Amino acid sequence: MAGKRRARNGSTVALLSPWAVVSVGVLVMVVLLGVALGTAVGDRPSAGPGPSLPTGPVPAISASSFAASRSAAPTASRTARPSPTPSASPTRVASPTPSRSPSPTAESVPIPLLSQPPSPSTQVTGVYRAVETYTGAFIGEVRVTNRSDTPRSWTVRVEVPGARLVSAWVEGSAQAEASGSRSRFTFTSGAALAPGASASLRFHLADTGAATGPASCTVDGAACGR
Repeated sequence: MAGKRRARNGSTVALLSPWAVVSVGVLVMVVLLGVALGTAVGDRPSAGPGPSLPTGPVPAISASSFAASRSAAPTASRTARPSPTPSASPTRVASPTPSRSPSPTAESVPIPLLSQPPSPSTQVTGVYRAVETYTGAFIGEVRVTNRSDTPRSWTVRVEVPGARLVSAWVEGSAQAEASGSRSRFTFTSGAALAPGASASLRFHLADTGAATGPASCTVDGAACGR
């Protein structure tokens, strides 16, 4: 019996030994924790009494108000850093060009019109007549008369197509000067004709064909009478 009882005690001790080890370990940890806390409290400087906490019932905060207050809390927004704007280069102002004042226009001054040159004088007139006619030739006469009050010279022009001048003379007065070639001839008085006086210019023309007189005859630009 004694042997059986020892055997049971030995098995009980064997069964309880793991728990004993755990208990001893826990106890050791508690002791170490206490020692550590004591050391920390001893090193911390003593502070005065802390502020007294308010007494009374703590107001209940609902979940909805907590969520609203949380959503209302301002979120720190990151302010965008302004990018440096390039400074505009100064624009070049065009220098004003001096306006050119219009030059004063000259007032139009009426220019007096020159009077038309006087028409050829008719104060010396002429009359033509045929003196002699030949085959292919004739002698013509222009009688000039000064109808003015002053002495005047005169000029006679005759035209006969294809004719040539044989001779010319003035009867009763100074001889005239003859010029020209075939067809056209000019006779200029050698002396001024007195007022009211007359003179007879005669000319001999050959190669006149069937003509018995000039195609045209003028005295100082006026046509000869016939």
